[in-house]
Amino acid sequence: MSKDPYQILKIHPSATLEDIKQAYIKLVKIHHPDKGGDSKIMLEVNSAWEILKKKHKNLNYNEFNNTKAYNQNEYKREANNYSESEDIKKWFQNIYLPIDKLLGQIINPLGSKIRDLSADPYDQVLMDSFCLYLEKSKYKITKIKKIYTSNASPSIIRDFSLDLYHCLSHVEDGINELERYTMGYVDNYLHDGKSMIAFAKKKRKFLQSNKKEWLIL
Repeated sequence: MSKDPYQILKIHPSATLEDIKQAYIKLVKIHHPDKGGDSKIMLEVNSAWEILKKKHKNLNYNEFNNTKAYNQNEYKREANNYSESEDIKKWFQNIYLPIDKLLGQIINPLGSKIRDLSADPYDQVLMDSFCLYLEKSKYKITKIKKIYTSNASPSIIRDFSLDLYHCLSHVEDGINELERYTMGYVDNYLHDGKSMIAFAKKKRKFLQSNKKEWLIL
């Protein structure tokens, strides 16, 4: 893209991700072809949103890593009489299990929510119900991130912890795509959102089966 994405969305470079999203939503309502807008401008708006969303996601990922590194150092300094197996059990109890429960509350209802909406996507009551589900899911994602960064995983289960993070990332991306669908009824967003969360569902089941191997140590 040759144009500055910040200029396209008419926002300052210091804008937060929420500010960027609100600016994007505002422009979608103006320029989306279904609303009588210019498709060329809409492509620029979509491209700018994708670039800035990815930029902020990378920043958040780096922040996750920095927080985990800090917590891991703190963890090593404070560890005393616990064995490695006890550390693992503590992490699963305090970090993994609460996150898995919240992920289930997002993933499991999606099928029925989409079936309800498909009865008539243009029915405002059905759409409001679906949007409420998305808002609650976003709140749970924020809660999951807070839990995830509250304590570093023992180094021996680092790969498991990273798989958990990737599962969360697919859920978050899927919810964002579904939210974009509600802004303009573009089926591609609905399809992509469902696919991302379907992948996260498989990843979650994989983690659930693998956790048993660690808890018997």
